[in-house]
Amino acid sequence: MKHSYFYSFACFILLLTACSGEKTADAKLPIINIDESTGYFENDYTSEAYKTLLKNPKIVQLETKDDCLLGGFASICDVTPKYIVVGGDKKIYFFDAHSGIFLSKIDRQGDGPEEYNDIYFSYFDEENELVYIATLKKIKSYKPDGTFVKEYPKGSFTNLAHTTDGYWGIYEREYWKQHLIALLDKDWKVKQSFLPDREAAFVNGDLYIAPRFREANNHIYTMVDDTLYTNKEEKLSPALVIHKGRLKMPNEIISALDRLVSEGQKYIQMDAALNVGNLMFYNFFLERGRHYTVWDIKSGKLLAHSKSGYFMPLNEETTVNAQFSLIKNDKGYALISTNELAKHGLRDEEDDSNPLLLCVDMDNCTL
Repeated sequence: MKHSYFYSFACFILLLTACSGEKTADAKLPIINIDESTGYFENDYTSEAYKTLLKNPKIVQLETKDDCLLGGFASICDVTPKYIVVGGDKKIYFFDAHSGIFLSKIDRQGDGPEEYNDIYFSYFDEENELVYIATLKKIKSYKPDGTFVKEYPKGSFTNLAHTTDGYWGIYEREYWKQHLIALLDKDWKVKQSFLPDREAAFVNGDLYIAPRFREANNHIYTMVDDTLYTNKEEKLSPALVIHKGRLKMPNEIISALDRLVSEGQKYIQMDAALNVGNLMFYNFFLERGRHYTVWDIKSGKLLAHSKSGYFMPLNEETTVNAQFSLIKNDKGYALISTNELAKHGLRDEEDDSNPLLLCVDMDNCTL
């Protein structure tokens, strides 16, 4: 379940020295120069080239009933040939992958040994049909019907993912002091760790933010300074360089971010990126607003920009802006809310039905 970042910093995230993996960015890496396209950041922009890349939209209406009302903060955990797995409001819901009919949910909130009182992140193990829920200090696994299976008393994980390399997580080594991207075995024990990613950042003086990674097509991606890293053969290697130019947040900000922003200085904050084919999907906060952009890795050109999500075709006549909750097997998945559908006259604004699941083919994302 993807939890959103907080919207402001009081202390900038400082980098730590690498522990393992390849830290130095290769001079031959592709380079994207972000601030050369700032003129597009005021309005929505979608190039004709990008519009042709997302193909064959398919939709599934998720069933609406009292036991499975998702609300406005739901996100996709996984889509398999059998299930659509959705997280929302500290619950995990299972819908039929073809019909959208509600099947079951995990709702074990509480302080008991088989319960959880928060979900930092969750991961669905398709092969074994288990959901792993990361709490503050433990990982607990459940069957789709909510039956408790096992507890793993490890430190805090703020991301979980499974690739052909193995399990990956962002793992807390010292309490809210240092987080590592870790490769884990089947018992969730750390095999090796990479890139003591960044120190946690203060929010309002006493609340910390841990680093995150993004997932797409059997890879994880994480930003370290200006370099985007991805996993390859159980290692993290640099994939491309993002030059932010004058939009780069200076290291010496400490607690002056609010003042600097009020003085008109603009800095990219809390950015995340991933690659699909020759495209880089890059979202970030600028002037307290979120921006979604798509870039051609080969040419470095901006292909799309929006403040409300990525351009996606809903059908032959209608396009929507939505957030990719999942990119898997060259397919992009998003939940399309009632509000977004109402903008196009496809739903009444008072409709409280569950969202649509939209799937688009992304195997053509090569320019």
